Amino acid sequence: MVKDPTSDLYALPLDEFTGARNALAKELAAGGDKAAAAEVRALKKPSVPAWAVNQVARAYPEAVESLFEAGALLRDAQKKLIRSGDAAAVKEATAAERKAVRDLVDRARKVLAGADHAPNEAMLERVADTFYATTVDDGGREAVRNGTLTKELKRAGFGDVGALSVVPAARAEEEKPRQTSARLQKESAKLQTAAEEAEGRAEETEAHAAHLAKEADDARARADAAKEKARFARREATEARRDADKAARRAERGG
Repeated sequence: MVKDPTSDLYALPLDEFTGARNALAKELAAGGDKAAAAEVRALKKPSVPAWAVNQVARAYPEAVESLFEAGALLRDAQKKLIRSGDAAAVKEATAAERKAVRDLVDRARKVLAGADHAPNEAMLERVADTFYATTVDDGGREAVRNGTLTKELKRAGFGDVGALSVVPAARAEEEKPRQTSARLQKESAKLQTAAEEAEGRAEETEAHAAHLAKEADDARARADAAKEKARFARREATEARRDADKAARRAERGG
């Protein structure tokens, strides 16, 4: 199987993503694969929580798979609860899923701290929500499994089981409403999100500018070619006039 060259972009330090992405797009374009270059150039830089999740998924794939398994067991236990009323199985599966998420969030905290990204509670909550969401979101689960997530996922309501949307009483008892983040943490999260959105818009502008620059280069190349063609035509015309003058003078002398 041929490895997707874009996969390695998501393993890089976050501040190296854009430069490496643009370099890869340029390399593909130089090799003649314009379509692939355009696709690479359009890749979004991951948000900080998504980047942290990617690094954990790449470094600890077995821990991530354990979460997926725990989530599947919980979904199964919730379905059985409807038929049998066995709340004990739901309670046990809920505890297993929660522990798997806690372990992954602890790893994400270390990843963030090691990369100089402040792992405050608001940030870690977004990481936890993403891990929880992967247990019911097939697309998100695959992106996390591959370590190529670009934006954190939204946590579904407790007990979501596809279209069933069950909220077992046992889990509702287990899952107390989470404490509201402190004002400064909320403000920090808002500022972080605003910064990421601004950076995303800047990247889109940069990509558009690069596209316009390429079009300008192509236009200049066509203009240069047209000028060269015009110069050649003028030289040809000048030589033709000279030949005509010479022929006329010879004709006069001969007459």
